[in-house]
Order: sequence, then C-alpha cells, then structure tokens
Amino acid sequence: MANILLRSPFFVTVTTAGHLSAQLALTIDGTLRYTILKNAVSNRTVFEIGTLAKDYYIDDYGGSTGATFDTVAISYVVTTFTAVDGGGTSTAQGAVTHTGFYGYSQFWGGVNQDIDPDDFELTNTGGSQVIYLPDNTAGFAWDMNSGTPTRVAIGTSDTSKAATSGNYTWTIERICSAKYTPIQMRFINKNGAPQDFYFFLKSVETVNTQSETFKRNIFVQSSSNYSTTDHQTKTFNKTGKKRFTLNTNYLIEAYNDVIEDIMLSEYVWVKIGSDFHPVTVITSSLVKKTSVNDRLMQYTLEVEDANDIINNIL
Repeated sequence: MANILLRSPFFVTVTTAGHLSAQLALTIDGTLRYTILKNAVSNRTVFEIGTLAKDYYIDDYGGSTGATFDTVAISYVVTTFTAVDGGGTSTAQGAVTHTGFYGYSQFWGGVNQDIDPDDFELTNTGGSQVIYLPDNTAGFAWDMNSGTPTRVAIGTSDTSKAATSGNYTWTIERICSAKYTPIQMRFINKNGAPQDFYFFLKSVETVNTQSETFKRNIFVQSSSNYSTTDHQTKTFNKTGKKRFTLNTNYLIEAYNDVIEDIMLSEYVWVKIGSDFHPVTVITSSLVKKTSVNDRLMQYTLEVEDANDIINNIL
C-alpha cells in the first residue's frame, strides 16, 4: 500500500513471465470504475492509474477549521493472460490498495513518488517548520503518523507545537497587524493537505466586468420619432468578478517554496467575511527572492473570484 500523489502519473507495471496481455480492474472509492486490457510489449505491460483516480477527488476547503483531509481510496486487481487480447489462460493476482492524495511530485524526483507513511510534514513550510499566524488566532497543521494524515490543532496563544510523530516541532510566528486586517487563504498544497496562509499587509479589492453589445434601431415608425431615454447601444451578457491583490508579511527564504506551492495549487480559497470564496490565482510568474539578493522578502499575489458576482448558475 502506498500514499500516491494524484496530480502526477502513477504506473503499475506487470512483468509476469510468459504473459502476452494483462487486464487491470480499477476500483475507486469502492466502485469499479475502469477495466483496461492491454497487450504486453517484451513481457511488460504498463498501466497508469494516477490521472484516472484524480477525476474522483472531491475538492473541499477542509471545513471552517481545516479538519477535513480528503483522499481517494484506490484498489486494483491485475489479471494476466497467456495470449494477446485477453486470450489463453488467465491468472488473477491479489488486490493492491493505495490512498490517493491530491498532490504532486516534481520532475527530478522520478516516477511513482509517494508520501512516507510514518513521518512526513504534510503542511508545507519549505522545510523550516515555521508557521505564521495572527495574534490570538487558532490554526492547524498536518503530518503523517502511522500511515494516517493527522491534524494538529494550534491554540490561540501557542508559539510552538509538536508533531504527532514527535520527530519535529513547529515554531509559530505570531504577527501583530495593527493597520491591516489579515486575509486568510486556504489551499490544497503539493502534499494534498489543506493549508492556511495569511496575508498581513495591504490588500486591494477591485471589480472587473465584461459584456457584449450591439447597436439597435430605436426609431418608432408609428410616431416617426424615438425616445432619448432608450439605449441605442444595447448591453447583454454582463458579468463581473472580484479581484484581490494580497501582500505577504516579510518571510523567511524557505517560504519561497510555499508561495510557489500556492501558485501551482488547483484549489485555492480566500476568506471574505465569514465565508471562504473559491478563487483562481492570477499571478503566473514569480521571481524568487533570497536573503543575499533582497535582504527582506515580501510577495504580492493577485487572485480572482472563481465565480461571477451575478448568480448565473443554470
């Protein structure tokens, strides 16, 4: 059993001696979803299951306290055949089970990377074990303990918190923002874990609209006149979205990895008032700062509501 990362391919390779074809029956969250038959090439049959299982991930911002860690239950059975196209004698192998995390591996790590089941910091701090939180604000972190994602609650006054595995301790950096109200962002990070990140400096909200127009005839033939209050240029399909420009506090260099992670995340939310709004990260380019080149490291990210202001759901 492995904890696999669904945003990167995960290969199942069959090398049973003498097989000329193989079938993979893939069950996701308890339901048989795919039955795939392939012919072997040089006694090797390869199936890719990561992208198939990814389609069944249900996005969730983790609830108001980040207490939900969504995964996908994966199991498969491989059957080999002594002839092509599923012919000849069949032999079924034992079922293999995995847990799918909505994360990704990086190119230089090679194929079939997974998450250590015994001790792994699921919250991304760039390896620093530093978490930034506003004063008097509770938070959370995630780590792997005995194969299970485990939520660690951070109290409103905590300045450190031990991981459940006991192998490391997070340092909680409390930020006092007297002038600006911190903006809370939540995203699904590269390990598939919900993670909070706060923007402590100036934030700006703008509204962007778009529409279509056509020029119409407003002349009324029966009166040989027109009304000066009628629109000769008619607007239709008017929509709009809110956009937010967010600024971080001054960060340690390790947090370059966290900002990159936010930009690569497919699920991001920003808390507006008491509600989490799904957003799209508009910022598409990042110049990573270093203590040597820049001394103080601070970033600006632009995000946009994933939904229109006007309710147009049909």
